[in-house]
Amino acid sequence: MKANPKNIRTRNRMSPGRLSLAGFLGDDPRTLDDIVEADLATLEAEGVSCEQIADFLDHLHEAADSALEAPTSTCSGKATVQLTETMGRIPCPFACGVRAHKAVIQVTIDGETLQLTPLQIHLIREHSFFQGRGSVFRLEPAHLAQLCRLCPLGD
Repeated sequence: MKANPKNIRTRNRMSPGRLSLAGFLGDDPRTLDDIVEADLATLEAEGVSCEQIADFLDHLHEAADSALEAPTSTCSGKATVQLTETMGRIPCPFACGVRAHKAVIQVTIDGETLQLTPLQIHLIREHSFFQGRGSVFRLEPAHLAQLCRLCPLGD
C-alpha cells in the first residue's frame, strides 16, 4: 500500500531520536497503514478489539501505579506488575495532542515478562498501533490477546 503524506510525516516523528531514543518502528519497512492493517487483522482473527487490549493494559497500569513503584499482584495473583516512573512526558507521534507520562510498567504473567508504557496504551486504543516489528516496545497483538484470555478483567 502506498503511504499517504500525513503518514509520512507521522513516520518521520516515529524515527529514532525524534520523540524517543529508539523510535517506534524498529526495523519494520512497512507503511503505517500496512502495520495497522496487519495488526487489526490479527486481532480480528483472535476475536479481540484494540479497546479490549487497551482496557486490559490500563488495568495493569492502574494496578502498578497504585503500588507506588513496588511490585504488586493483580488478576487474582496471575500477574505481577511494577511501575518505574521517570520524569517528563512524551508526545504521541500521531500529533493528536496527547502527552503521556514517562513510565515503564514491567508485567510478569505466566512466567513471561513484558514491558509497556502509558503511551502504548494510548497508541493501541486511539490509533490501533502496536509499534513496528523490531521496536523495543512492540507488543504483539496475538500475544496480548492470549494474555487477556489468561488474565480476564473480571477475574
